[in-house]
Amino acid sequence: MTNPNILRAARTIAAVVVHGTTDDPALEAAQQLAELGLLTTSTDPFSMPGRNRPEPSPAAVAALAKCTAAKRVADTTRAQVDGMPGEPDVSAVGGEVRIVVHPKSLADWKQWMHALGVGDARGDSTGVAMTVRCTYGGVRARLVGVGVPALYGDMHDRIDRRTAVRP
Repeated sequence: MTNPNILRAARTIAAVVVHGTTDDPALEAAQQLAELGLLTTSTDPFSMPGRNRPEPSPAAVAALAKCTAAKRVADTTRAQVDGMPGEPDVSAVGGEVRIVVHPKSLADWKQWMHALGVGDARGDSTGVAMTVRCTYGGVRARLVGVGVPALYGDMHDRIDRRTAVRP
């Protein structure tokens, strides 16, 4: 099926070319197309007649609310962590606040865990970093300590304690 507007536009352009009254037929054709409403200036496809914008899904609304809350908490957290050890990088990603730190000691790491209210929660080690998940400011948060597994390894070496499971 052909778009009926294309047929109207073609007829309008042909009429201007054949019966035009100005020296610039292209300008006259464009003016005629605009008067007929065949040229649109809107980039929103739902602003045209007959097109209705669909309602956002409940899941999309919930995800947007989570992302907005995480962004708000991340913005306030940046000011709160200023001066904390470990060069913090705070961001909001996927409805979650992510705080990446580079602590120089286990005391610095414990200070971060205490500041976020994590307490003695156990983190997941990726080999290079330790990740602790928690709730901070009412949203999900992830504290990532780059180099923390090595700090724990140094501590175990100093006290001559093995971390592997014995057979």
